[in-house]
Amino acid sequence: MLQRLMFGLMYRIGFTPWEGHALPARLRRLAEAPAPPGGRRALDLGCGTGDTSIYLSRLGWDVTAVDFVEAALRKARAKARASGATVRWIRGDVTTLGTYGLTPGFDLIVDSGCLHGLPEEARSAYAREVTAVAGRDGSLIILGFAENPRRRGPRGIGAAEIAARLGAGWELVSSEVDADVSRDPGDPIYVHELRRQQPAHT
Repeated sequence: MLQRLMFGLMYRIGFTPWEGHALPARLRRLAEAPAPPGGRRALDLGCGTGDTSIYLSRLGWDVTAVDFVEAALRKARAKARASGATVRWIRGDVTTLGTYGLTPGFDLIVDSGCLHGLPEEARSAYAREVTAVAGRDGSLIILGFAENPRRRGPRGIGAAEIAARLGAGWELVSSEVDADVSRDPGDPIYVHELRRQQPAHT
């Protein structure tokens, strides 16, 4: 509840330093690859004012976007209408995705700074819910700061914790700093790419 109030206030006063960064190269590579027959589905977690969702929709993805701040979603809806993008917007909590009627099987899940700010008790729930809605070979892109107790802001998260939280059902493909996304070289944003791995049949 405290997080919702804080982010709601920040959107109302217009202080949203997480908005407006470039899209990471790893996301663009996955998003702009040729679409398979039957189309592709994407889920944008903590979508904010919708830049990533709109980008994906305009590339032909079937996009669902989730955020718990109504002020952000109002801006996102307006931007989508202006750009001609079609997105299913959900006001909700990423730790309870199963309550919003989402059909599992998302080919791409994008987190542009959501997990790295979650408190300890919410991180395992996030991992469980994301795993439940991911497609068999789905990809997950997570943007976030590394953990830094001196930072005023998101707690941060490292590649080792991400891999441990998501578990054996995911392969950590890469973790790297994207210079186009990071604004502070002394406290860079990392881009983590994971791929869903189904257990082998015995």
